[in-house]
Amino acid sequence: MKREQIVSYFFIGFFLFILYQLLQIFSPFFAAMSWAAILAFAFHPTYRQMRKLPRMNPSLAALAATMLVVLIVILPAAFTIVSLMKEAIELYQKASSYISAGNLDAFIQQIRRAATSKWADELWLLWNPSYQKDVSDIILQGAKGIGNFAALQLADFAKNLFSWVLNLFLIAFLLFFFFRDGENMYEFVYQLIPMAKKNKDALSERMNETFSAVIRGQFVTCIVQGTMAGFTFWMLELPLPFFFGFITFLTAMIPLTGAATVWLPFSLYLLIMGQQEKAITLAIIGTFGISLSDNLLKPLLIGEKTKLPIFLLFLGILGSIKLYGFTGIFLGPVVLSLFFVLAKIYREEYQ
Repeated sequence: MKREQIVSYFFIGFFLFILYQLLQIFSPFFAAMSWAAILAFAFHPTYRQMRKLPRMNPSLAALAATMLVVLIVILPAAFTIVSLMKEAIELYQKASSYISAGNLDAFIQQIRRAATSKWADELWLLWNPSYQKDVSDIILQGAKGIGNFAALQLADFAKNLFSWVLNLFLIAFLLFFFFRDGENMYEFVYQLIPMAKKNKDALSERMNETFSAVIRGQFVTCIVQGTMAGFTFWMLELPLPFFFGFITFLTAMIPLTGAATVWLPFSLYLLIMGQQEKAITLAIIGTFGISLSDNLLKPLLIGEKTKLPIFLLFLGILGSIKLYGFTGIFLGPVVLSLFFVLAKIYREEYQ
């Protein structure tokens, strides 16, 4: 083996070792770095507009953009998370009281009285008290699981309040530098990638398009639908508006059913329980407001940017949420897009 080859192998091995050590060093801050990078990308157009203002240097523009993000994103998000945890605990308490008071039995009887067709009567003949008890146990256990999880998270939040505050400060701190030095960081990474320029440009373009589509399209649309659902629940004096707004935010990512997974069953429940006005109002707002906003906003904000199959996008988001946490909403689609770009490059270059 030639000396040049030995030196090359040693350099590559040593470089990979140092890279691994860097990953280990920065791994405790992965969540904060990810959120700072996502927010910096989302608000980069705002930062660029601030740069154009008179007497606005990069540092001042980055500071102004960071303060704006803290005020309109980070602080409201922290308040929403705490409120969500409290309502999740309240969900268990309400479900337990609802079942123990016999309201579930009354609800089932209401459904039976509402069933007028022959097939519905035959279906209800299959119902018996043991099934009813099973359903009660399932509802109670599900609500208990959500309540216990929320209680643990809330207790952890109270116990580690300093850590949470430190993480928020770290996100804001990193956000400032991502705004100010983000372009230089991008250029540094771009030059390091050992690929042809056209392939690097293809990867960069696809990553940018996917992030834009997910942040400006999927994420914004889900936030709008969740906010509309939460406000509607609050306006109609329905229980747990924060909780069901957040559930709507999550279910809005589901293909076909989307946000209707939440508001439609609730409308039917209100109708069966004799609250026709609230049921009709929720159904109208759900159909022409919450769900329709998805069809209006996504084409406007996304267009044809991602070009990913819906089922792959959905599964990719769910899998990446489990793997990376909440940041997986953004990372999953990007990884999928990069895979398809790399597969295309492989076909063009090596086949």
